[in-house]
Amino acid sequence: MLRPSALFPRIALALAMLTACSSVDEDQEPSATSSACEELLGSAGIEWLHSGTHDGESVRMGGRHSVAAASSLFRGQVENWTPGRKGIPSYAEAEVCTAAGPGGKVAIEYGPSILPFDSPITGTTGAKLIETPVSSDVRLLQRITDGNVEYVVFVTCKVPGTPAAQKNDVPLEGIMSDTLTGDASARTHFRHLLHSAQVMTDALDCENDPTVPGEPPASVK
Repeated sequence: MLRPSALFPRIALALAMLTACSSVDEDQEPSATSSACEELLGSAGIEWLHSGTHDGESVRMGGRHSVAAASSLFRGQVENWTPGRKGIPSYAEAEVCTAAGPGGKVAIEYGPSILPFDSPITGTTGAKLIETPVSSDVRLLQRITDGNVEYVVFVTCKVPGTPAAQKNDVPLEGIMSDTLTGDASARTHFRHLLHSAQVMTDALDCENDPTVPGEPPASVK
């Protein structure tokens, strides 16, 4: 299933931004296969997903889209993008990995960002935003609302055949939420999210060859 980009409609940039309602059924259990999560997170990420469970408890892992399918979805949408388009865009995101256990779940989604890479980010009342610039290609964001955290990565990715401005104006956006592991470390979450971003940019074969670090900056704890 697909859903419109979920982060920035909740953040609002100057004026409140609204996109189409999500079509993802949040109560639907992930598929039985764990291959999507394994591909996206690697062995270290899979081990981390199990860190919040106890003996005898299991984590059901899957994904509604493979990395290849998520890449194809991103590519198809930005290929239809044109510079100077009016209004707020509405893009579909692909849920690539969902891991569910007794305590909650981890979900990772990828899709086009509705805001350009270098746009300022402002928050709605009650939301705390922690932004961390990483490089000219990578940007990190934490959005904290009532104790719930979304970890977000933005990566510039120039898709072959698109206008030059697409690299900055429609970057790749990855969103991770976690109610499963019990891990309060932003650094750990971003480490695994950055790994997934590298997997996605490799699959997309971005023309600008963005450099995605294996670790977040030292300022991220």
